[in-house]
Amino acid sequence: MQLDRPLYLAIGDSETNRQRITAVEKLFNFPPNKLCVPRRVLVGEGVLTKICRRKPKLRHFFLFNDVLLYGRVLMHRKVLRNPQFIDLTDTSVEDVRDNGIYRNGFSVLSPKKSFTVYSVSSEEKAQWVNHLNLCIKESRALVGVGTCDLVKHSPVWIPDSEATHCMVCTTSEFSLVNRRHHCRHCGKVVCHKCSTYRWILPYQSSSRVRVCRACHDQLQLEKERQTGQVKLASPIPDQQAESPFEQNADRFVSFAAPNTLTQSSFNEPTFLGDAITNDDYDTASDTESESDEDSRNLPA
Repeated sequence: MQLDRPLYLAIGDSETNRQRITAVEKLFNFPPNKLCVPRRVLVGEGVLTKICRRKPKLRHFFLFNDVLLYGRVLMHRKVLRNPQFIDLTDTSVEDVRDNGIYRNGFSVLSPKKSFTVYSVSSEEKAQWVNHLNLCIKESRALVGVGTCDLVKHSPVWIPDSEATHCMVCTTSEFSLVNRRHHCRHCGKVVCHKCSTYRWILPYQSSSRVRVCRACHDQLQLEKERQTGQVKLASPIPDQQAESPFEQNADRFVSFAAPNTLTQSSFNEPTFLGDAITNDDYDTASDTESESDEDSRNLPA
């Protein structure tokens, strides 16, 4: 999809756009006008399957021209929980090859959080990828920046189910006692002994986060090269263990199945009728980092 003018002009600051955004605010129980900001338009929405740490989970996504918002799907209730915001200015999208089990996937990479999602068809995937790239380009133009190829992105975490042994030492087998942990720098599944190091990763957080031994060595070497320091940082031991799935409108693109937002008829998002009810897909919060705290840090 190519436009000869920005999305906020193509869609326009219309009453319909404001109604759509207001409906999203109500779904998340946001205070009024938290999402309604100048030049922000709702481009599309739909349900995708997000690959989380323990299992795939349904998440409802809302694509704006400057931010990607998604939340936990609660069946039988017209509400969403655990809102997560991804600033599109420093975000990129990568294709994920089909592997026989999962198809029609792509990864969203950002400094705050990176993850992989799957759609129900290749057509829907193409729509998501095309419109995400379009919104990323517009978001950067709105703030006056060019490409962000050098921005450091958070890694896509490897699911727990794909690792029976530590991916660093390769000898430590996971069990009820020997728990899995994730390195925040590379995303690998590691054991406790191989992840006793803590580093501040500015692109993720201002607090120290868990990294594996290999990443610690890499980060330490980079630090020495930049500062000339030779002294190695001592590891900080843990004090506590860390507890698959479209039609273009002229002005509004809806990625979900038929009974979703349209230009001519709009009351509120009808995602509950489009979500695939499947007891195999847990709709609980993805990780401990996806909390309601993000709802208090809304983008403006």
